[in-house]
Amino acid sequence: MKNATIYLGSKCNLNCSYCHKEISENESSITDEFISYLKAHSELKRVSFIGGEPTLYFNEIKKVVDSLPSTMKYKITTNGINIKKYIDYFYEHKFLICISYDGSDINLRRYDPFKEIIDYPWLAVSCTLFHGNTDFKKIIKNFAEKEKIIGRTLFFFPHIIHYTSEYNKEYALTKEDYDYIFQQYKECVTEYIQDYVKYGIENIRYRGLFNQLENSYYAHYDFGETYCTNIRTRKFDCKGIDYSCLYIRDERSNELSKVIENKFPYCKICNVYNMCGAGCVKELNHTLECYYHKKLYTWFREYFKQYEEIMK
Repeated sequence: MKNATIYLGSKCNLNCSYCHKEISENESSITDEFISYLKAHSELKRVSFIGGEPTLYFNEIKKVVDSLPSTMKYKITTNGINIKKYIDYFYEHKFLICISYDGSDINLRRYDPFKEIIDYPWLAVSCTLFHGNTDFKKIIKNFAEKEKIIGRTLFFFPHIIHYTSEYNKEYALTKEDYDYIFQQYKECVTEYIQDYVKYGIENIRYRGLFNQLENSYYAHYDFGETYCTNIRTRKFDCKGIDYSCLYIRDERSNELSKVIENKFPYCKICNVYNMCGAGCVKELNHTLECYYHKKLYTWFREYFKQYEEIMK
């Protein structure tokens, strides 16, 4: 385990309409036993904090950081509302701050985190693709407008929404959405690779898209591993209980093989499982997400093989 993600709780100061987390009923502080467990794993390199909104649990974050070696790396995924309040602490401990921003004309978050200059060196963006927000060019254009305000580059590194309940069903991606997203990945990544191969130029607008697919290409998931929970990464609550998903905490990570085999038997014979890791095991329309991943990863694997040595 090189990476540990800690779910601090479900409290949030936004509660976005497409969020797929389930509310925590019995939230706990970080236990001493969990701290001891983390300290005992010498191979651990990064700890990530999520919520809810993790900055609402800042004392819990401090408890972890103050207990672990100074060489540990940290990441926090936040809506950005409380960044100023804790920016000095994050800077002191070199946190990677991943701010949620969708680049959409539809403001489901009801908050704009990029209204002024952000003088911080380690910044990333979490962009969600949902029904009504799938146009890469429009999103990238909105990113570019925000760059003029905050004074730095914002890399486009999107992820797809997961339809997990009636609560966020209206934002679930359709087959047409998935086909459109696939076509845009194909066009953008092809342009990214060809620009580099032919001219030695890197189009930073498409770097995140390429990196996503390249990371999947080298993921090599074994059956029973997913993008969220695998040999390199595990997910914990504050008590140190490891789950297959931190947003819907009803299955332990050691149950994943059985869960996938029972719910998605087609995964066991899929030739791109080693790249997608079964996708989202909480997705209610898993066959549609599977259709998308198979299409995307099959294309990229065959295309990338032609340029793998050059791109390395």
